Amino acid sequence: SATPFAAATTTSPVGKISIGQFTWKKNMPAIAAAHDIPYVATACPSYFADLIDKVKKAKAVNGPAYIHVLSVCPTGWRCPTNLGIKLGRLAVETGMFPLYEIENGKYKLSLDLPRLRPVNDYFKLQGRFRHLSEDAIAMIQQRLNEEYAKLKEKATESRR
Repeated sequence: SATPFAAATTTSPVGKISIGQFTWKKNMPAIAAAHDIPYVATACPSYFADLIDKVKKAKAVNGPAYIHVLSVCPTGWRCPTNLGIKLGRLAVETGMFPLYEIENGKYKLSLDLPRLRPVNDYFKLQGRFRHLSEDAIAMIQQRLNEEYAKLKEKATESRR
């Protein structure tokens, strides 16, 4: 699933015995990279120039390319439509959807953040996360910090 952990959805509703989506979302870019796809990237329309650059790179690749694009969904995310660009930016800045490329196995951060914004900045604008406790948010924040640190390390190793 591409649905974030603990998000309330129509297929993973919140209730007395359910916190919503109970698994972590699949890391599709890592799966593509593991299959030796020459160009893999993440992109978000809120960072439009970055998205266009990545599409151009993907088109120029000799072989397959994969771009994982975040698409804000006001209906499913239970948020106002006018927050689309802001939510895309917050997804990136909180580490929920980091921007990076993997070219021939080498990682490069498209936006290298010194530290992540609090994930609750992203959650509080969406109804699908309204049910989360402070403990659940802290656990998710910890996971995001760890995953972003791993991604930064891969990018650092790739520069060597």
